[in-house]
Amino acid sequence: MGNPSLTYEILLYLNSFYFGMFATCELGMMSLKAVSLPYPQQSLMRDTCVLFSLCLIETVRVVLGRKGTLSDHGWQVILSVFLTIPSGLGITYLLLYQFKLFRLEFILCALMLTLQTTELLFALLFVFTLCRPVSYD
Repeated sequence: MGNPSLTYEILLYLNSFYFGMFATCELGMMSLKAVSLPYPQQSLMRDTCVLFSLCLIETVRVVLGRKGTLSDHGWQVILSVFLTIPSGLGITYLLLYQFKLFRLEFILCALMLTLQTTELLFALLFVFTLCRPVSYD
């Protein structure tokens, strides 16, 4: 199976680039929706607030996860795992409950949820390997 710490670190590194592209595309598509589609003002503000809070939460989550894997501090990784829940809920909102949804948004959100689910799996494996007793065989 390999080293879960290394796999988790690689997934976080990939996520740091993918999320930057994801947030940029979402912001661009929200701008396009605001300009060209009949979009209610309340829905536009709610979707924009969800996107900006998602950006903040995801940035903190990735930074904590990367610092935790590099320093072998389990509490940072556990906090990163707990921050996956609001981040996943924000992406699920953008995927399912947005007022208007483009196909590109659907694809990007589905890929982001898949990436987060994989990260969650390897983060839990990493935390479990930190909890086992050290053997010097």
